[in-house]
Amino acid sequence: MAKDVIDLEAKRWTKLPPRLLARHLMTLSAKERMETIISRPDAEAVAAALSDQDFYLTVKEIGAEDALPLLAVASLDQITHVFDLEMWRKDRIVPGPAIQWLDRLFRADPKRMLAWLYAADFELLVSLFKKWIRVAQRPDEIDPLEAVDFLPKNTLDDQYYWETFYPQFEHLIRQVLSYLFETHYGFYKELMDHLLWALEPEMEEEAYRFHRGRLEDRAIPDYYDALEIYKPLDLRSIPFEKIPLSEPSQDEGPSSPGFALIPMAEGALLQRALAQVNDSRLVDTLRWEMAALANKIVVADGLAPDVPDDLHEAAEKAAAMVNLGLDLLSAGNESLALRAVQEVYMEHLFRAAQAKVFGVQKRLKALLRDGWIARWPLGQTILDTPWAERVAALLHKTPKLYRIQGAKRPRVVETFLQDRRDLHDARTWVAVVESVEPLFDVVQVTVEDLQGKLWLEGQVRVLEEVTLGVLLLTAAGTALLTERWTMKPIPLAQWPRLFSRATPQRLETLLQEIVHSKIQDSQQRRLAWIYVDGLLQKYREETESFAPHNAPDARLMSLFLFDPT
Repeated sequence: MAKDVIDLEAKRWTKLPPRLLARHLMTLSAKERMETIISRPDAEAVAAALSDQDFYLTVKEIGAEDALPLLAVASLDQITHVFDLEMWRKDRIVPGPAIQWLDRLFRADPKRMLAWLYAADFELLVSLFKKWIRVAQRPDEIDPLEAVDFLPKNTLDDQYYWETFYPQFEHLIRQVLSYLFETHYGFYKELMDHLLWALEPEMEEEAYRFHRGRLEDRAIPDYYDALEIYKPLDLRSIPFEKIPLSEPSQDEGPSSPGFALIPMAEGALLQRALAQVNDSRLVDTLRWEMAALANKIVVADGLAPDVPDDLHEAAEKAAAMVNLGLDLLSAGNESLALRAVQEVYMEHLFRAAQAKVFGVQKRLKALLRDGWIARWPLGQTILDTPWAERVAALLHKTPKLYRIQGAKRPRVVETFLQDRRDLHDARTWVAVVESVEPLFDVVQVTVEDLQGKLWLEGQVRVLEEVTLGVLLLTAAGTALLTERWTMKPIPLAQWPRLFSRATPQRLETLLQEIVHSKIQDSQQRRLAWIYVDGLLQKYREETESFAPHNAPDARLMSLFLFDPT
């Protein structure tokens, strides 16, 4: 039955006009996208209907060599966009990748390569060929037979002689120059003259100017413009002033980029709001806005635009932050969210969300720099699982949440904050870590006290493995043995006796007494107990299979320090 549904859907798509089909293609896997395009009799029209960025991402996801069938049906603008992202590194051309892509285009379709050469900026071609070949001209008074002794070995007309800096691509360059020579000698001659006499820095600078203009047309900014997305914006000052694009053509030209809408979380407020938008102008506007956001993130965060995973990461971040901003602005109200999607620029929602998230991170960084953790020489290694991992996730360039997902096969994932609940969780995590400072003060231990005294057969062998939980439980164990609260490693010989006393219930009672005596504020006590309760849960899991008179091997206990002497 499922197969029949898939087949019917596939048949329906084969009948869609190219531009409408292009809107759905990015929901498919890259391989399915390519197969759908090249299986159509109007493959060139379907490919051309994809935005340049969607086309480029598809090529990169498939792999350069496997994507030759796509290059064979690409529009000249799409080919130019591929070259714009592959052959430039900031304001400099990188000739190696450029000639590799020219070779792929030649193998995909020599005629399409020739068409692209005629359509490309002349300054770009001069800059490229100057990096690929050395050209010399035969003096008029020198016979061609004599010229072979001192001029480069290759020539097509006994006037211009050349040799390549890339011997492995000599055949390709000969083919390219032969095409130009045979189809348009005037073009060929002008190119060769510029290779002889034009100044390379001037040609490359002019080529870069055109390159930057094309990227800006595709909402790919330069670095300083991209940084604008990280300017904080107060939710209360967000203007409702969005102007949608003019009415798009339904059957001509490429569709708006769709790659940045794919990572939206299933059931998220943003997804639900977008599902209610029927105005085609607004749909195109939103697609462009989200693509522009993802592009700015790529540039501002120093990601690689030619790496699909980086582009997906940027799109995921854009979707998450916009969803968070939308949730904060509308307080989860779908009607208000729909209005915001229609009237508020997505970048404003992004900036407002970033301001809230960075506020959490700023508070955490202050704790690490000036708080109790800064007093531990090894820093945040003092934190127990999962708090160490949660703190690390919040310290990413854009903070993330550390989660364990999957009922049958739990796995650790890090995701961007998506909504108000996530923001609340992040704030709570920081507050919990702040709250346990009095408990750190209680244990009164220094690195020097432990240096060289850790039991090498135990679970805690090096100082980096010493955590607040280890110190607290060791101090609690000492209190159960001596009735004095002090952080002193447990004598190994006393472990069976301690284990018979250290039931989870007695430890819980003892730790509750310490928390209540050392922390006066009830809210801080509640937060600190969240941390301590996690330690007790871990202890229960480690000891639940053992009876009080049957102590587990001390080498298996992760929450105690032992003295083997």
